[in-house]
Amino acid sequence: MKTIKNKNNLFKALFILITAVGLGMRAYQYLIGRSLWEDEAHLALNFVWFGYKDLAKPLANFQSAPILFLFSVETFSRLFGIGAAALRFFPFIVSFLSYPLFYFFVLNITRNKLTAIFAYLIFSLSISVIYYSSELKPYTVDVSFLIVIGYLLTAQNQFVARRRNTFLAIAGCLGILCTNVSAIILLCAGGYMISGWRTKNSSSRRKDVMIWASWAAVFFSNFYLFIYHHPYADWMRQIWSFTFSPVNVFSKEFAAFIKVRIDDTFFNGLLHFTGDYFFSYILLLLMLTGIVKIFFDRRYMILWFTIIPVLLHLFISMMKLYPFYFRFILYLVPAFIILIAMGLSAIAVFLQRRVHIAVAAAFTIYCLCCMNITSLKLFPKHDVDIKPVLNYINEKYPNTKIYVTTPHTVYEYYQAVGYVKNNNIEAIDWNISPVMFYSKTSKEKQHYLLLHAMDSNVDGYGAVLADIKAKGLSVNNFEDKTYAVTEIRPAN
Repeated sequence: MKTIKNKNNLFKALFILITAVGLGMRAYQYLIGRSLWEDEAHLALNFVWFGYKDLAKPLANFQSAPILFLFSVETFSRLFGIGAAALRFFPFIVSFLSYPLFYFFVLNITRNKLTAIFAYLIFSLSISVIYYSSELKPYTVDVSFLIVIGYLLTAQNQFVARRRNTFLAIAGCLGILCTNVSAIILLCAGGYMISGWRTKNSSSRRKDVMIWASWAAVFFSNFYLFIYHHPYADWMRQIWSFTFSPVNVFSKEFAAFIKVRIDDTFFNGLLHFTGDYFFSYILLLLMLTGIVKIFFDRRYMILWFTIIPVLLHLFISMMKLYPFYFRFILYLVPAFIILIAMGLSAIAVFLQRRVHIAVAAAFTIYCLCCMNITSLKLFPKHDVDIKPVLNYINEKYPNTKIYVTTPHTVYEYYQAVGYVKNNNIEAIDWNISPVMFYSKTSKEKQHYLLLHAMDSNVDGYGAVLADIKAKGLSVNNFEDKTYAVTEIRPAN
């Protein structure tokens, strides 16, 4: 009894410690004051220009977002202004409040405290989850919705369990209006509920059907009002065509697609695990072990929150309905982490029992280090920040004509909030030739500026900048993080 009590106390202490660290890291990322970047600025200008009524229409800058997400951000912008912190507050507070529920969700679904604490630690330190928790996009709300629905379905807490049906109906309806992936999450939730029907009476089954009816009513109303025949749909399919999976799963194209997505998901864009120290092979072992354990223990219900949502998202990607791309699948991070944590705990217990506790501890530390070291190195993520370049322009060139490429909407946003002094700007298209650029700027008789991405391949200005340098037209250049401003003398 004393040993069990000591273990319980240890897990409680670890939960409190990890929670404190996770909340602290999320708060710090939110409070560091990084500037908006292009994707955020495209959306932010809609809150500068429009009110609730116009936010319900197709947005400017080819943007789209769930209606309740837009209205919530608009509400906070009216309360606190249109600064970056106010615009990011709704996604941040949703992520902040729902984050601790992930531990209980994993604990309830796996019934294994070691698995739950491993999963919670990996999730807590994940730089992508932390970064997107304070981004003006609904990706972190997608994650929170999965966690909340999963927790409500599995909660053992008496207060929640007694009101489970009411909470599920409300949470599902709100999630449909706040997230882009509600259909997948609620399909999985419905499958989970049906899987438990063998232990439910007819009254409980009828209540489940009533919950689904409320979800369906809100989903189809939202679809008809805000999604059906959306004017940007075809354009978005074209832009994100590289993220749609090939339909033929036996083709070379599908194999190449999956390889790229695996690299993006686990090593580059999403989870940021290290590929060093042979960990890519160990990661495969952990995931396969997690999957085998589900079937070995006959815990098939776990599939509804691990394998099945991944397969459903891959399917809608094949149908060209939603991209299979790292930030769009942020909500699948819990699914991957649960499988990995199940595999890690199973192998650690096996090593402890069959080899030695020291070997189990060494293997666990090795895996946790490989899964978290890159995230810790990247924290806080502050690599995209235009403010140093804007400060330089404010100080050196308050009136000089500026031609702006990629960051035009970012500059326009900081004009709106009064951060920049120079209002003499003109947007120019991406990916234009030197001849077209000189044609655009031929009217300039004095030195002018070009504000562009530091990686000129991003906005297609590599050839223009190379030609400017070759002709000796570059007078001065300032670079910081991902942006640069170049002072140019007229070609004529």
